[in-house]
Amino acid sequence: MSDLKLVTNGWLKSGLWKISLMALLLVAPALGISWLSWTRQDFFQQHLENMPASVYLWLVFCFCLYLLGWFLLFWLKPAAGNYYLLIIASLIFAVSLVTPPLLSRDTAAYALNADILYHGHFNPYLEPLSSGRQADQLGSLWWLNYPSPYGPVFLVIIFLPWLIAAAHLLSFIFFYKLLVLVTFLAIFYLFRHYRQKIDQPGYVDWLFLLNPALAINLLLEGHNEVFIILCLLWLFCCGKKFGAILIGLLAAIFIKLTAIIIWPLAWFKNQRFNWPRFIIANLLLVLAWSLFFWMINLTPLAFWQRNISFVTNHCFYTCSPVIALGRLLPLKVAMISRFGLFIMVYLASLYFFLFKKYQPLKFIVWSFLALFFIQTTWLTPWYPTVIIPFSLLVKDKKYLIITGLVTAYCLWHYVGL
Repeated sequence: MSDLKLVTNGWLKSGLWKISLMALLLVAPALGISWLSWTRQDFFQQHLENMPASVYLWLVFCFCLYLLGWFLLFWLKPAAGNYYLLIIASLIFAVSLVTPPLLSRDTAAYALNADILYHGHFNPYLEPLSSGRQADQLGSLWWLNYPSPYGPVFLVIIFLPWLIAAAHLLSFIFFYKLLVLVTFLAIFYLFRHYRQKIDQPGYVDWLFLLNPALAINLLLEGHNEVFIILCLLWLFCCGKKFGAILIGLLAAIFIKLTAIIIWPLAWFKNQRFNWPRFIIANLLLVLAWSLFFWMINLTPLAFWQRNISFVTNHCFYTCSPVIALGRLLPLKVAMISRFGLFIMVYLASLYFFLFKKYQPLKFIVWSFLALFFIQTTWLTPWYPTVIIPFSLLVKDKKYLIITGLVTAYCLWHYVGL
């Protein structure tokens, strides 16, 4: 008994109990959400709005545990080489990989996009998602009546999992999630490389790798923001040449249109504004978009009306606080006021974080914060995940607070907050 007491005291004094508690708080919700997903009756119909109250409360409880575990990690600041946490991360990755998406049907929509393009040989920007062969498995969803809102680069990305899955909907989801996991690990490699380059503390690796918003929205749900993050991080680590910068930024933009606000990064050389780069980059952007619209046989206005305009009059469960307040005003006044405020914040971030002093990480953070929380009415919980890796890399403790707030928002926005 005395030996057992000595061992227990040693375990307490070593602080291992703190790591164990944190691991429990991170792994338990991953397992709980996986259980929720696997025990539902089918993998395409059940969504948050038609879950029973008991399941909804269980989901809220899991999110609470996830956030507590991550904030405990933030408090403990473990070393970068902590093998115990590496095991925990690997376990969460494995659970996320084998769990069907619970809170979003976007991965199924990706499969329909691929099927329309690669099997039906239809124009994915003209034909609605209901044209996909297995669209009937999703029921009567309103967004099946719309074409694809994603860029051509993303349509190329989803070809491989569609091909391997032989167009089977559920198989596509798991092969696609495997691609997402590989992409996420590549992101972590670049993240860690750049973190070491700028001499950020090692514990930041774990704040990224075990972030619950990234685990839920990217690894479990499989949202394509993961590919945008990879493109942008690649610029910081590998994209020193002008051609590489242009390719990386164009790839991000043609995955999802929201990345276009980062285009000013192409205007700078050696941290200074460069007129030749400004002219060449903007001409290339105009050429790329002109070629895109020519290939899909749509004008920019027609593309907006068919593929994107539906986002202007909706909220996903709830709008951001700024947009919710703006809705107290008449519609046109709210739209003009919101757009004006977004332009002011965006231009301020452009001036202070690029022109005045070149700080591209801060520019990315504030640009996306302005776009998502001021301008974007259709603020889905996965949009702000793009902010998290870059706010973690800023050498300013205030940005760790921003990371925490965005992480919490990405989870709680799912449950209507």
